[in-house]
Amino acid sequence: MDRPDAGPDPGADAGPDAQEPTGAGAAQRHAEASERRSGRTAPSLRARSAQWVHRRIDWWKGSRPGRANARFGAVGGGVLAGGIAYATLFSLSAGLTLGWTLFMRVLGDDEQLRATVIETVDDALPGLFDTGDGDGLLVPEDLVFSPGLTVAGAVALVVLLVSATSAMAAMRKGVRAVFGTTTDAESAVVGKLRDLGGLVAFAVVVLVSAVLSQALTGTSQWLLGVLGVDRGGGVLLGVSGAAVSFVLDAVVFVLVVTVLAGARPRRRDLTFGAVLAATGLGAVRLLGTSVVAGSVTGNPLLGSFAVLVTLLAWINLVARLVLLAAAWTADPPSPDVPEDLERARDADEPVPPRG
Repeated sequence: MDRPDAGPDPGADAGPDAQEPTGAGAAQRHAEASERRSGRTAPSLRARSAQWVHRRIDWWKGSRPGRANARFGAVGGGVLAGGIAYATLFSLSAGLTLGWTLFMRVLGDDEQLRATVIETVDDALPGLFDTGDGDGLLVPEDLVFSPGLTVAGAVALVVLLVSATSAMAAMRKGVRAVFGTTTDAESAVVGKLRDLGGLVAFAVVVLVSAVLSQALTGTSQWLLGVLGVDRGGGVLLGVSGAAVSFVLDAVVFVLVVTVLAGARPRRRDLTFGAVLAATGLGAVRLLGTSVVAGSVTGNPLLGSFAVLVTLLAWINLVARLVLLAAAWTADPPSPDVPEDLERARDADEPVPPRG
């Protein structure tokens, strides 16, 4: 049986130019055909760029530094650092009076150790002590306190203790806020004992730092003499001093988190947080007050109080570094992750920021 004529073949008379493309051209045609069938078009360059930016932002929010920064901002870390700096400025005189008086009664006869302690305090709080150049706020000899065995002397001693521990209280509340343990689970007595313990710990760290610095100086000079090396002593002292400062800064951070704030982070997180804090504090100490003095000396209103305002800004910067390192140590969840806040509060566990 004859088949009906199906008509001319569409591709029979097609020339060479009408042939199906191959390679990249075929892939492009197939993609265009798929888009026409689905009714969609390829996203524009602007849309793809926006998607890339959103993915990077989401990645940052979920990363450890991003979560730490979010916790710092959620609890008002800048305001907390300002409060710590303000409280520290007003408690410095009382704390130094108590510490210096006790030091002079016990170890004050050692002139070299006394000079090293003053230098250590000046490194931690530049511009606080008058080291002989007349630029400091306090003269160490004027800090000796002799209350006497009277009622007035006892009251003055208590006032000094309360004033000196106010900085520790501000730091304790700030670190606890970063960890999310803002509930009043502790009594006021326990809180004051923590503040007093923190004050004593800081005094011990300053004394240990001075003793180690003095010991390192003598050891380095002896070692260079044994080796017969005339040069390089300054480099050796600088490296050893930086190492001691790093270790002591890390120890202070651990004491602030575990003893002063009473937090219970994982050991790995606490170790890494201590390394971060010590690194940041070491960098700030290496740069000196130049990191904050520029905003003070150029201000005509603050120029006459340059030393005081520089000290306040310095303490604020140090407090920010400590709180940021504490936020890292707390390892908070992403702000987008829901959590049972009541269970966390009852268990005195870190509470994620609400956003």
